[in-house]
Amino acid sequence: MKSKAIVFVGLALVVAFVLAGAGQQNAEQLYKTGLYEEEVGGDLQKAIGIYQDILQRFPDNRGIAAKAQLHIGLCYEKLGLKEAERAFQKVIADYPERLEEVKTAKEKLSFILRTRSITGVADKGLSVRLLWSGPDADSVGKASPDGTILSYIDQETGNLSIKELASGKTTVVTKKEPWGKSYEFAVNSCWSPDGKKIAYGWWNKDNSIELRTVDTDGSNVRVLYQQKNEMAFPMAWSPDGRSIAVSLMRDFYKSYNLSLISVEDGSVKVLKTPKLLKTAPKNMTFSPDSRYLVIDLPQGEDDPKHDLFAFSVDGQQEIRAVEHPADDWVLDWMPGSDHLLFSSDRTGSHDAWLVDIVDGQPLAEPRLVRKNLGPVVPLGISRGGDFYYRVDTQMEDIFIASIDLEKGTLIDPPKVLPQALVGANYYPQWSPDGRYLVYISDRKEGSGGRTTQKLWVRSTETGETREISTKLLRFGRLHWAPDGRSLFVVGNDGKTFLALYRVDVQTGEATFYIDSEPGTNIKSIAPSRDGKSVYYAYFEFAKKRCRIMSIDVSTKETREIYRQDAPPDVGGLSVPPDGKCLVFGTMDPDGSWVLKAIPLPGGPPREIIKSKASASGVSTTFFWTLDGKRILFFVDASKGKDKKSELWSVPAEGGEPQNLGLTINVNPSSVSLHPDSRRMAFSVRQPSAEVWVMENFLPVEKK
Repeated sequence: MKSKAIVFVGLALVVAFVLAGAGQQNAEQLYKTGLYEEEVGGDLQKAIGIYQDILQRFPDNRGIAAKAQLHIGLCYEKLGLKEAERAFQKVIADYPERLEEVKTAKEKLSFILRTRSITGVADKGLSVRLLWSGPDADSVGKASPDGTILSYIDQETGNLSIKELASGKTTVVTKKEPWGKSYEFAVNSCWSPDGKKIAYGWWNKDNSIELRTVDTDGSNVRVLYQQKNEMAFPMAWSPDGRSIAVSLMRDFYKSYNLSLISVEDGSVKVLKTPKLLKTAPKNMTFSPDSRYLVIDLPQGEDDPKHDLFAFSVDGQQEIRAVEHPADDWVLDWMPGSDHLLFSSDRTGSHDAWLVDIVDGQPLAEPRLVRKNLGPVVPLGISRGGDFYYRVDTQMEDIFIASIDLEKGTLIDPPKVLPQALVGANYYPQWSPDGRYLVYISDRKEGSGGRTTQKLWVRSTETGETREISTKLLRFGRLHWAPDGRSLFVVGNDGKTFLALYRVDVQTGEATFYIDSEPGTNIKSIAPSRDGKSVYYAYFEFAKKRCRIMSIDVSTKETREIYRQDAPPDVGGLSVPPDGKCLVFGTMDPDGSWVLKAIPLPGGPPREIIKSKASASGVSTTFFWTLDGKRILFFVDASKGKDKKSELWSVPAEGGEPQNLGLTINVNPSSVSLHPDSRRMAFSVRQPSAEVWVMENFLPVEKK
């Protein structure tokens, strides 16, 4: 979401990069990705989306298309959905020359018909429908109690909005000024039980998140809770309408409470104060009588797997309602019943389970109700019993293009870096000698497993790729050290928050330098050219300022070299070949995008370029010509769905920017120029999600 990007990556400088030129991707690679999601990741809904994407983009590749259509049927069959029959019929009707796929489809259809004749009952119940797909679907909050409307955050404005599912009509609920004039925006949302109001978080000018409620027509805005340096994320509204359950963060995620906030007077009742960030719940829901709040929390302090806990709203009871070695998390409570729906990977895939809970206690062992649900994001269960959920369908890949900077031309258009798994690779960085390309890849650990980050290095000469095994759990913002033997990264090892590390490329050993203090965030980084220091942007939420710091890699001593009020933030730190200055991007109070340079080791900044144009069209990745005389960056020149980016340059001493005439048909991020200045690596991201509804998904109970 644009609002998140502006705050957490670089205010008003980060673009929502959209994948274009997708036809350059190989159909077979995409098919293998679908197989991976289906057979290894266990995410059948995502696999279906990938197979459907193949049918749309590669209809002329009939061999791959027939396989994709067949596997759509196989996925629906595993999900137990009647759509499987139609999918198999399409294989037979649309691809008669594909004998092997047609044979398999006929066998599947025959089995379905035999089963139906034996039972004598047609499947009239279970149905899964796609309601919405695209970038905005990624920011959906919850479905209304009657299931007719979705709340979401508009990515272009940061406003809370609603979408009527029947008509597709969207309505902006909150009204805020454009980016550049206002950095406030909405986050999270949930509905009142009568469907007339929405509770939502509002990132305010103090860099805190206050809890607000509003009528669906935008009237009667009310601030329920507001404290400096606190962030209130609404999770659920009690059926009796009296309380809103929130995750109440303090000091920028360093500590938090699981709390209830009174709708009447905004008073707070703390139910639990977990110790670590990793204890954050995935979801929570009230019992139909509003007496209990069920939350998924880690089984132990250092355990990433969750159990389900029931907390009495009077604060007197904490009951472990569902306990199992597997990972369990809350989906929602079936309205007007004792049935709690939750997800679990105890069979090896993400399945839906049901447990009956009364007075916070389970009445019997949980029972499996739907296999292969996938790692979905729950959006709520309507009064009619329909389950709404979101599936992440984002794709991100690394492209390499051959260029001629002097002539401003492409020698070879961008091509996807060959990978066994596509759609989850990003942040490429060439080594100083150009012999290696390092990048991050998201991988799933086994069927139903979590997505984890992997650090990979690829030989430019041989194409051989190997993993750099490290103790870090999460990492990003990669930069090679000048010696080419290590990387500087921002990450965490489970004990740190957002810390600066140095990772040895051969051994994976991670050396700790400094962590973010409470209420702060280490952001963009850039090593000095001599490798003795690392510069980093340091955002301080409570103090509403951003500082650029330098840390000595030998002594770990830090010093400040620049500060400014924030927002706006700073980003895109970069050091020229001569190492004499540090370049960064920011915004002026009038909304202009500005590129500035600070002399090193310190001094007042000078302005290189200032543009009245929207900063959202300029990449935060700046890179240099070999002689250090010009700074290069991409500008988004897209028109509608036709994506295009132009390479521009500006003299390092300042002056008029120049369009170099080099155009690529994608919007790149994390751009890295090879030392020979003739190759360029970058990421291209397609932010996207799908919203689905599963109707009549529970088995008919025997009477």
